[in-house]
Amino acid sequence: MTNLHGVRIFTQNLKELIEEKLTLYQALKIIGSSRVTDKKIRNCAEYLADSVENGTAFSSAVRTCPYITFDNVYISFISFSEESGNLNETLDFLLDRTIRKEENRNSLFSALVYPLFVVFLVLCVSVLFLFSDEIFPGSMFLLGIDKREAAKTVFFCFMTFLFLCSAVIILLLHFMGEDRLYEAFLAGGFLSCNGINMAQACNMASVVLGIDSKFGKVFQKAREGLEYGMDLRTAFSRGNDLKVQKKIELALLLAEETGNKNKVFLKIADSLKKENERNRKYCLTLVEPAFIVLTGIFVLGIVINLVLPVVSDSVIM
Repeated sequence: MTNLHGVRIFTQNLKELIEEKLTLYQALKIIGSSRVTDKKIRNCAEYLADSVENGTAFSSAVRTCPYITFDNVYISFISFSEESGNLNETLDFLLDRTIRKEENRNSLFSALVYPLFVVFLVLCVSVLFLFSDEIFPGSMFLLGIDKREAAKTVFFCFMTFLFLCSAVIILLLHFMGEDRLYEAFLAGGFLSCNGINMAQACNMASVVLGIDSKFGKVFQKAREGLEYGMDLRTAFSRGNDLKVQKKIELALLLAEETGNKNKVFLKIADSLKKENERNRKYCLTLVEPAFIVLTGIFVLGIVINLVLPVVSDSVIM
């Protein structure tokens, strides 16, 4: 069981028990004593229950849990629930977030199966071609191909193919990977709709993105601007990141005009989600044709550099 899956199951079990009006301690004890739950999750729940019973804050216990690793965003939201007393809705949000991360990871692995299979297949063909004389005695001699020259050509063609495939896979990872900007606006929107001011919501969004990341700094500057009394549009314009400003300008303008600022981050998140779904759809549609073309380039390189010269010499003779 992966750590992410463990976080998901733990959060789901805890949420279901909290919904039954049990106390946090009671819910943790039940999870810890459940025979149907994975041992790692039971140990985690027992550790957290003992910590809570001894007076440790739940967020602090989660931070130091040795059995399951919870990220900073998860811990920050648990801390928020302690201040707001809204643990049930917070767990609901964290469960949705964990499910999205797990499903996104599974989708990414599925999308990589075809490219990795093609690379493996081309590697096998290259090895077979290079050692064809040992596998099929006399084949290289009959073709009239110098073995050393063939090795150089196949190696060059394969490395070119591998380089191009790596570029395509990097693009695939970019479009299929987790969109932290979407997650940041979603987290900020959840907080703003639950009574947290926009400055603190921006701070949480920067935690999701990584405070020292490019977009994280945009939200940190926005937080500072909001704390100084700036409006949303002015605060975000201080980030000087054209990509972020382009994505959120319309939503911020509508929020200022309608006065409905609490849901502005959720609207931006919804817009980003639709854009991501379009990009992923296009990306998945183009993966197979792209690798067919790359495989064709590899085969063409072998034919032009090795097979055609032999055929030409045979025709001349």
